[in-house]
Amino acid sequence: MVPGDAEKSILISRIRQTDVAKRMPLGGAGLKDNEITNLVKWVQDGAYWPEVEVSADANKFFEDKIRPVIAFQCFNCHTTSQMGGLRLDSREGMLKGGKTGPAIVPGDPDKSLLITAVRRTNPALMMPKNGTSIPQDQIADLIKWVKEGAVWPEAQVSKYSMTPAQRDLWSIQSLRKTEPPKTKDAAWSQNGIDRFVAAKLETEGLKPAPIANRRALLRRATYDLTGLPPTYAEVAAYEVDKSPNAWERVIDRLQAYPRYGEKWARHWMDVVRYAEDDYDVSGKDRTEQYKFAYTYRD
Repeated sequence: MVPGDAEKSILISRIRQTDVAKRMPLGGAGLKDNEITNLVKWVQDGAYWPEVEVSADANKFFEDKIRPVIAFQCFNCHTTSQMGGLRLDSREGMLKGGKTGPAIVPGDPDKSLLITAVRRTNPALMMPKNGTSIPQDQIADLIKWVKEGAVWPEAQVSKYSMTPAQRDLWSIQSLRKTEPPKTKDAAWSQNGIDRFVAAKLETEGLKPAPIANRRALLRRATYDLTGLPPTYAEVAAYEVDKSPNAWERVIDRLQAYPRYGEKWARHWMDVVRYAEDDYDVSGKDRTEQYKFAYTYRD
């Protein structure tokens, strides 16, 4: 059926059929006119189907036994790559299926291509592709899951609240124009940020550090941005570059360097994880799930 469009829904065309050989229910009496009218209205109104309350045990079985297997065995080929036109990272994707049809038929493992594939009984459909069969206990779990309706819990989005102190964190405040403070040594400051630094140094009774020479400055910038020291050639080139924008070109070069992205992405990857195989495949309970980890891999 096509929710919202009864005329394009095969269900409606079949129950309206006057040809007994094509009409549904197959081999039975046709539906009454009022029953057909009600079904047409239901489809036209969006085919609302109330959600069935899923037990906590069914959710736990999926998280402990099914999601880890699917993530470990299937996600490499059947997420964004959609090999065979099939995605297996959601229940909707499994029901939609790929080129050979739906991956699962909830309630009927024997008609589910996913089960046929992992059973490896059909030479043309054996998964994991180019791999060995998954353990029999995992196959049994998949069969049980499909037979019991293929429950796939909705992702839970936790509500996060911030304390007043967290809301006052400087880095998340709206931008506003701030007048830099006045300092005793006005000649040292080259810009507004320098004046803030100089004012704090004066408050603490400290003097600014000596101006760094070109070699030290390049070394600091290169370590800061890439985590690596500059090469001999880079040091030599910067020391003889007397152009007025030499420093700016150094920073542009370092920020365009792949090592710059790798250094700073490392901190992000520590948070989002590196791959789906961080799912709990050992059977322990998890409170975290990295459902979309693959989107950060490249």
